[in-house]
Amino acid sequence: MVTPGEYLSFLDARLPGLVAGAHVYGSRVLDDVVADSDLDIVIELSSPAEVPAFEGADVAVVPAGSLEKPVFDVTPLAGEITPVLWQQLRTVGQTVRGARPTCPGTAAEVEAYCRSNLVDYWKLDFDRLRSVLPTLDPEAAFPRDSLLWVGLGPARLWHTIRTGEIVGKSRAGELAAARWPDLPILDLVASRRGAEVPLKVSHAAASLDLFDRILADVTT
Repeated sequence: MVTPGEYLSFLDARLPGLVAGAHVYGSRVLDDVVADSDLDIVIELSSPAEVPAFEGADVAVVPAGSLEKPVFDVTPLAGEITPVLWQQLRTVGQTVRGARPTCPGTAAEVEAYCRSNLVDYWKLDFDRLRSVLPTLDPEAAFPRDSLLWVGLGPARLWHTIRTGEIVGKSRAGELAAARWPDLPILDLVASRRGAEVPLKVSHAAASLDLFDRILADVTT
């Protein structure tokens, strides 16, 4: 598992003197690290440069000083930036180089982003899943990584819309399972945490059902 120090050493060797700031977010600061967790990190560069890829690191790159501006006023040099990222950085993010950022933003911006993402991104994926599920055997195995992505991702948005809090995938799954205990969401949480849980097409169908319930819950 990549550490911030390892990644910064890699960058400093290739971009000497350019890395002005580095800020960790995601599973490392949300108490949700599992065996295959990436290092989620925002890098500030003092001058524009191409940041080389590094396996195990999910990187957003911005010009130095960008994290003192509203997210909509910043054009990233690489990666994606969102109101949810800005909120993480100003609340629970871990600064490992440079000054702790202010990342100005509002709860309304975070909620609006989450609502839009549910429809503009996730609904497209689930509409495709809805079209193929009837052709699949419910007892057949389903790809683990894909299932954990679609099964737990929307639950994070649902919780943030309802409460304003940002949580990791595992906690989001626990909260969704508590709200809808008839769905086998805890199987997904257990698998994410390393348990040997057979994940099937029936779990994908339950994830679709969960998404439909989430969409109904946040639009009523």
